Amino acid sequence: LAKANMERVRPVGESRQSLPVMRRIAVTCAVVCAVVAITMLVTDGRDAEEPFAATQAMTKDDVGKMFEGQDQFGDYPSWTKTVDQINEQGKVLHGLWSYYKGPPFLNRVTMYAGNDVDITRSGNIVRRVVGLPKNFGKWEGNTYLQTFDSQQMRFVESNKHSVIVIPPLSEGNRPVLSDNAKGMLKHYISSGHNTLIVCGGPANINFINKNLLPADGGQLLEPAWTRGPYEKQSSTIGTPFQTLPVTLPNDMNHAHGIRKESLPLEGVCYFGTMGICTVFSIKYGAGQLLFIGFDYTTLSQPWIKTLIAGMEFAS
Repeated sequence: LAKANMERVRPVGESRQSLPVMRRIAVTCAVVCAVVAITMLVTDGRDAEEPFAATQAMTKDDVGKMFEGQDQFGDYPSWTKTVDQINEQGKVLHGLWSYYKGPPFLNRVTMYAGNDVDITRSGNIVRRVVGLPKNFGKWEGNTYLQTFDSQQMRFVESNKHSVIVIPPLSEGNRPVLSDNAKGMLKHYISSGHNTLIVCGGPANINFINKNLLPADGGQLLEPAWTRGPYEKQSSTIGTPFQTLPVTLPNDMNHAHGIRKESLPLEGVCYFGTMGICTVFSIKYGAGQLLFIGFDYTTLSQPWIKTLIAGMEFAS
């Protein structure tokens, strides 16, 4: 028993000799832990950078695959699209804003189609003559303008070599334009070599007076009527109106006009009689206004041809 106890107790010198070994082991462990920690930090940093680097390196094809099958123009309003584009969502290819094409979303011909337009008769006849399509019976798309005080008009006013057609308006429900809308409409006509074609009678003449002519005492157009027929003037020579009949009929009092003396100096009368003018134009900056005095509530071949000539005149 005594011998066994003696074997269990180690000499003091032997214990002291093992301390350096333990210290070396501890230092080695500390170094290994430090290397592992640094390696983990570097690895985490690389992993954090990889998504950013991958995003920066994406190509157009990668983006196309990412959004494949999605309609990227689905949230655009209907006035930015043609009828075909409205009916073919997902295949929409909008135009680019370029110096020779003008702003996107626009066509050469835009027709006003607000609440004051009779879209069942007179407005519909004008629409058919100028060649604008409907979308399953609906007047929608970038060929129709519902209001002059809108985001659409902000694009339209920047258009060039184009036409806005205002069909006959109802007498008691004429559009009231804000100062901002008047400014955009005036800018459209005067700055882009554009044409505003106004069809109809006294309500449309009143629209011109209130929204386009000077409000500070300037001369206003004076509505007037006579039985007709209305004779072709010498001013039609060299214009599309030259090929029209020698006279235009009153056609059961559906034709209207203004007194010639109320025309501004830059105004030109193309058809008229007895001091009354039913078809005239007014130079407006770089553009022009064309008035065709027929309400199109009935079909009249001479007046239909006049509107067609008016579209050619605008071009």
